[in-house]
Amino acid sequence: MMDRLPLDYEYLYVKWREVVEAIKMGKSIFPPSWPSDLWESKLQLLHNIVKANPDTGRCDRCGQCCQEFPFACRPVEFFYLLPYMALKWPQEQQKSFFYGKLGLLREDGRNHCPFWETAGCTIYPVRPLFCRRAICGDHICNKLNREFDSLADWCNYEPVLKQLTFTNMVYYFYNEQNQSEELSWQLDFGQGDVRLTVAPMEVWLLLLLNKPEMGQRVLDLAGFKPLLGSVDGLRLA
Repeated sequence: MMDRLPLDYEYLYVKWREVVEAIKMGKSIFPPSWPSDLWESKLQLLHNIVKANPDTGRCDRCGQCCQEFPFACRPVEFFYLLPYMALKWPQEQQKSFFYGKLGLLREDGRNHCPFWETAGCTIYPVRPLFCRRAICGDHICNKLNREFDSLADWCNYEPVLKQLTFTNMVYYFYNEQNQSEELSWQLDFGQGDVRLTVAPMEVWLLLLLNKPEMGQRVLDLAGFKPLLGSVDGLRLA
């Protein structure tokens, strides 16, 4: 069992520094799946939701949820945390992330959250909505979830419905045919029109750095079990 994904982390870090410069210059780094203004509007919506719904203070930042669940996020959340990494993290922290944190695997083959440290989450202000639902709301917290008689009771709890509504507003949009679609990343894996909706940080980075073939190899690894969504009927998990 390998303890880290077989990637050239030195090369990835060099390419990442190019992304950092692009972010600093205000260049668009969005994939061409959807228009840039759609990405921008969703990022602004996500930011407004985060700012309007501060943490309740009930999370004691023990890291239990961070260690129990493999890290995965939607592409809109990926693009939300990238500027934070690029602009808020010192360069040495960015380097140590690529050289020592990215791609680490647990004994069961799942990916570690590369942002979790014993001192706490290193992207806490911009963490994905899943992380916020899992540990940071007095109504969503997994511990409080156990106080409900059933999952149905929990799902019908008004604050939970509110959170799920927020989540759907960020992830989905209505296209020109007035149909609901989820923001995704179009891939070319030789399998037709394939769109990735949920993936670990490593896969999103490989796609951002224009290394889809490396992303495909990661997904194909027998021991690697990323938390992925359904991609046009194709199950990558």
